[in-house]
Amino acid sequence: MHTPHLAGVGGFTTGTVLAIVAAVLFAVGSVLQHQALSGDGPGGGVDLRVLVRQPVWIVGQATTVSGSLVQVAALALAPVSIVQPMLAGALVIALGIRAVRERCLPSGGEVLGAACTIGGLTVFLLAARPAQGRPDHLPAPVVVLCVVAGVVLLVGLAARARHGTAGAVVCGVCGGIAAGCAAVLISAAFKAAARAAHVVSSGLFWLLLVAAVVVAVTSQLGSQQAYSRGALAWSLPALTVVDPLAAIPAARLLLGERLEPGHAAVWAPAGLLAVVGVVLLARTDSSCRRPVLLRPGRR
Repeated sequence: MHTPHLAGVGGFTTGTVLAIVAAVLFAVGSVLQHQALSGDGPGGGVDLRVLVRQPVWIVGQATTVSGSLVQVAALALAPVSIVQPMLAGALVIALGIRAVRERCLPSGGEVLGAACTIGGLTVFLLAARPAQGRPDHLPAPVVVLCVVAGVVLLVGLAARARHGTAGAVVCGVCGGIAAGCAAVLISAAFKAAARAAHVVSSGLFWLLLVAAVVVAVTSQLGSQQAYSRGALAWSLPALTVVDPLAAIPAARLLLGERLEPGHAAVWAPAGLLAVVGVVLLARTDSSCRRPVLLRPGRR
């Protein structure tokens, strides 16, 4: 039985670079959206009717959409197990952007979170050496339909959650699962397209493409539900952490993607360290406690 070569990040340079670009775009989008959200009440609620009238929020959304398009390109060139974890680095990039814009030094908790995230992701990707599965390893149509139905049902049930911390976490977890599944379906669609001699005649390709669009839209609805249920300090960690946690095993089951099993003692703790870093970053207070004092006469 053929075993795919575990090339790791070095074997997917272009896809890895695109994943980094997507993370940067997501970071810019999150900073702009956070700026728009900063005017909301102390409870952290989100009134979409107000947000859609704010140019900053619209630009942030447009940047996020651009990041999603770049992410799709990255998924066409690299395994899900590389692309999705790297997107968690957007929080670190957003921290740097916010520090420069607000002329504020990061707090100790933010520095610790950034160090854990970067260090954990680096060790995880180097030790796990993610690889794509066999070209003929694709999910059966019935499995694809079950994934779509499960995601839609999950996010639909989460929509019934009440406002508050629990609701934000529940919706964030469901939105993260949807986002991870969407990434896997997108990757599967590219894989099916590469296999088909004539894409138009490939029923599986079109099924995967439609399924990916439906699940991606559902994941966006799930994330907006999470934002509207409570403070970003609760919804954002759930969305960011659960996305790769759902995508990696889903890619293993549906696409046959593999991580280096012999290095699990290294990459598993490293992944956990990255998760801790993401949670620390997402839950830090956005208020500036260490402003950079400029010299008199300088702006």
